Amino acid sequence: MTRTDKWTTHESKADPKYFSHNGNYGENPNNVKKNGSGKGNWGKPGDEINDLIDSGEIPPVFNKVRRGSNTQQNENTLNKSG
Repeated sequence: MTRTDKWTTHESKADPKYFSHNGNYGENPNNVKKNGSGKGNWGKPGDEINDLIDSGEIPPVFNKVRRGSNTQQNENTLNKSG
């Protein structure tokens, strides 16, 4: 009797093949690689808007602020003019 340890007892169960053989470590196997914006792909949804702005087909919309009809600054200007 040279072996006293049982070979049938494992320390923990192995990861299922679903998680260990697909994708990167700690990542959902159903995840799309690079979220659809990798080499040879069309890009992410909404990327075409930047292309349209660069080509001049639509005007750029940067720092679009809210209307601000009830801000303190507008209230002060109304009090000064009245």
